[in-house]
Amino acid sequence: MNAGTSTLSVAITKVLAPLTGTGAALVPGTHAVGVQLTIHNDAGATYDSTASGDVSLVTSAGAPSPLFIKQGLCQTPLTDFESLIGAGETHTGCVGFSVRRGARIVSVRFSPHSRAPGSVTWR
Repeated sequence: MNAGTSTLSVAITKVLAPLTGTGAALVPGTHAVGVQLTIHNDAGATYDSTASGDVSLVTSAGAPSPLFIKQGLCQTPLTDFESLIGAGETHTGCVGFSVRRGARIVSVRFSPHSRAPGSVTWR
């Protein structure tokens, strides 16, 4: 995908639903969901963005909010895994979301630099 001055290969490797043992502060009636992904900078400038802005979920109950995961498989890192991905480098990570119980996950979207133009959606 074209990400401005970078060319990226992005793969959603797994959607973890529900995600347990997170230590996250969840609103009643919600549960944690994690999206694992891999980003490779194929060519161009260093890609520097934020995972919580670039990755989004669409559910049958609307768009869920990103979630800070304190521990476990999808722990939110201190330094964002989408920071400073140089040409030829691959970064992997996970983004957590607070999803309403009973909501069906419809799709996962990656929007480079948190912008709709150039976004890719997986169903």
